[in-house]
Amino acid sequence: MEVRQLRYFVTVAEIGHFGRAAERLHIVQPAVSKQIAGLERELGLTLFDRSRRQIRLTADGEAFLPHARRALRAIDRAAKAAADLAAGTAGLLHVGSSPGLGRRLEDILTEFRGRHPDVTVDLTTTSSVPDKLAAILTGDLDAAFVPAPPHRPGIAVHHLWDEPLLVAVPAPRAATAADLVTLADLPLARSPREANPGAFDLITAACAAAGFTPRPGPILTSVQDLLAGPIAAGHCWALLPAGSIRADSAAVAFVAPTPPIHLPTALALTDPPRRPLATDLLVAARRTNSTVNTDRTLLS
Repeated sequence: MEVRQLRYFVTVAEIGHFGRAAERLHIVQPAVSKQIAGLERELGLTLFDRSRRQIRLTADGEAFLPHARRALRAIDRAAKAAADLAAGTAGLLHVGSSPGLGRRLEDILTEFRGRHPDVTVDLTTTSSVPDKLAAILTGDLDAAFVPAPPHRPGIAVHHLWDEPLLVAVPAPRAATAADLVTLADLPLARSPREANPGAFDLITAACAAAGFTPRPGPILTSVQDLLAGPIAAGHCWALLPAGSIRADSAAVAFVAPTPPIHLPTALALTDPPRRPLATDLLVAARRTNSTVNTDRTLLS
């Protein structure tokens, strides 16, 4: 059974005339008649009553018609899906995420899925910025959210927002923690520089501006484990993105530093973008960020 046979059958059934159906299909009438006759032979059914001037469906034709229509709709959907995949506007989008994006990431993905409900977003979370940029270049990732990204050939970095950093300290140090120099005696927990050079250097510069060089502390892997463990125990402090903090502990305090410290956050894509869907994710991120900024302005 061929797709064209089903299309010819449905068209003749809807028009009730072989000649006019042929005109709609932009083919000659003998071709329509031949294909439908072949369909009838293959099915072992007589689909049309040709004994009258105005042809009509037989009982078997009436019963077969809804099945033929459903089959054609499915074929059309499959063809569109294939075309979308070929054009890079459907399928699976591989996105690199970062710890600390919090509600912003949820809002961006909600905006994106509202416009692309048939696209599956596969999130991979890692704190290593170089690894994410390398994955974009190899095609393992279509896009990645990166904090303080460095320049890398072949990658375009699109700034989205500046995330405020908060000082996470043992609760007894909260009263003076806004002035970073008061924490000079306490080790600083953070990720190694090779994992995120931009963020590492930003924090180092903030400490230098406050007048000290931070003491090395624990390696930052899990924010919640860090807060519940060494910070709560009074062994270290950290500068954390505000979006990553979802803790309520009497042992840990969160203080905005003076002056404020902001971590630039961007979406990295290949240059030029490899897939239209990655560009659409950037549009969704910018639209969401614009809405967030508008809401904050109205509340202020």
